[in-house]
Formats: sequence, structure tokens, C-alpha cells
Amino acid sequence: MSGSFSAAARLDYQPFETTFAEARQAGLFREVGGLYDGAGRLGDRWPVLLGHLAEVGGRNLNLGRLLEGHANAVQLVRLYGSDVQRARLDEALERDHILGVWGADGSPPAAVEDGAGGAMLAGSKRYASGLGTVSLALVPIAGEGGGQQLYLVPADEAFRQDVSTWRMSGMQESASGTFSLEGIVADRATRLGKPGDYRIEPFFEGGIWRCTAVHLGAVEAIVSLMARQLDGSGRLDHPLQAERLGHAVMHARSARLWVEDAARRVEAPRAGEAIPQAVAAASYTRLQVEKDALAVMELARRAVGLSSFATDHPLGEAIADLSVYLRQANPDALLLNKCRMMAEAYL
Repeated sequence: MSGSFSAAARLDYQPFETTFAEARQAGLFREVGGLYDGAGRLGDRWPVLLGHLAEVGGRNLNLGRLLEGHANAVQLVRLYGSDVQRARLDEALERDHILGVWGADGSPPAAVEDGAGGAMLAGSKRYASGLGTVSLALVPIAGEGGGQQLYLVPADEAFRQDVSTWRMSGMQESASGTFSLEGIVADRATRLGKPGDYRIEPFFEGGIWRCTAVHLGAVEAIVSLMARQLDGSGRLDHPLQAERLGHAVMHARSARLWVEDAARRVEAPRAGEAIPQAVAAASYTRLQVEKDALAVMELARRAVGLSSFATDHPLGEAIADLSVYLRQANPDALLLNKCRMMAEAYL
């Protein structure tokens, strides 16, 4: 990738405005969109996307959230979109526009209603990241039969965006909030694919590997910040500090191995690797990376001490953002539901 993004730079957690400007100048969103082929597949290009996601996650998680959502949206349009919608995607990428996927329903929830002028979208989506930055968004809406239908909607109308609903202790630069769908026409131009396409595997739950790649970058950045802080203060060779750093390195290494394995299984499966196995591996990667991240954050806090809690300390900012971004709905169910598939190799 051209521009100022580089592997070495990813370990410095930086302000969102800086990293976002550099990403746009480097054409990062256009480049990531171009990694997917016409059928929505990465194939052997998965290490390139993983590298970009981890690098950006190590620079700023808010940017990482935008890039991951952009990659997700591009893949879904390539997989299930009509020729017209794919052409619309090509034009958006050429103009360096950013796409997103907004899944969580707001209040009232997203719905399709019949009106005098035909079917219209109604309700809202919450936790919609990139408000004011995302130009096109994919929103899944549950139908009468329970299957979710995807809609490709314009997302740049300011009157639909409400960032005041995002009141979190981290990820404050993600421009997240509520997006109103009221009055958007639900027609062939906006309807993407068939009901249920959104949840087809391995690209639904299996696609969680992309989020874990972003988390991984932040974990590695925290370990790097921790190591340099200890080295700069002359405490790296203290046996207790060396033990903390050593455990942090092991957690970061473990996380990377899990993410690389999940990405390869989902995007470039080998002979004999079934889709359910890939999905289970990605789901467990999500849990393992969370475990490693929580351990690394605590080790870094203990090693660096009080200064890491300063609001302008890079370590404090990285930990605050990662603490929020790591959260997921019902992780216990994820552990239980995929246990039999993961345990088959041991039965």
C-alpha cells in the first residue's frame, strides 16, 4: 500500500483524525475493496486484508471499525448484489467512498411498511458506525418469515444521523449512533439478494475473523507500548516486569496464530475443511482473542502503572477503545453452540 501507512507505524496508537486522513490519502478503503474478486471471495489474498486490518487496529481502533465494516459491505455486495448494485459499488470505490454494515436494530426497530407510494423502510439502526463518513450502508431487516433481507441504502443524509445516542467510555471517535431509515424506498435498487442471504456461512459468523484481526492489531500495539515504556524507564530487565511482558508477548502471539488460522479456514479452505468447521474456528477465535486482549490490557496497566490512566496517554486510549470494541452479545452461547464442532477432533 502506498502512502504513510507501514508495518512499523502500526504500533503507535494515534489520534483518529491523523490515521483517517492518512488512510484516505493512501487510498486504503479503495484498496481493501479491490481485494475481493467479482464473486466476493478473497482466496489467497486473505493475508493482505488481515495485514491491513491489524495494522489499522494498531493505529486506531475507530478507523479499524470503519475499515472492517467497509470490507464486510464490499464482500456482501459482491456476493449477493445485482449487476446494477455491483456497478454502483464499483463507482463508489472508484470515488473512494466508504461503506458500512449496520445490523443492530434501534427503537423502533427497522422494518418494511407498505405505503401509498409502495414499500418503504421504517424504524432505525443503532450502533451505526461512521455516521457522516459512510456513504452507503447495508442494513438487514427481518421479514415475516424470520429471514433477514439486506437493503443497500444511501447513508450520507445528515438528518438521519444521531450521534448523541452513543454514550460509551471508548470508541468515541467511531461516529457511532442511530440512523433513521424512515421513508427510504424499498425497491429493486435497494433490495440486495434474497431473504436469508445475509446469514449464509461462512461469511456471516465466519466473517468475525475480520473483527478479531482489528483487535489483534490493538493487542500488539499495547504490547509494543508496554515494552517501550518499560525499556525507556529502565525497568524492562526487572524480573517481575520481564515476566509481565513475557506473558503479554505470549498472549499476542497466541492471538495472531488464532486469527491467521480462522482467516485462512474461512477465505481459503483446504480440502476436507468443511464450512461448519471454519465457522466454529472463527467463533472460537473471537473468544480467544478477547481472552488474550483482556489479559494483555491488565498486564500493561500493572506494568506501566498510574500514568497509563492519563486521558492523553496512548496506552490509556488504546485500552479504553479496545475495552469497548471487544464486547459482544452473549459470548457464553457462542462458546456452547460451537463446542461440539470444535471438540470433534478430540472425540
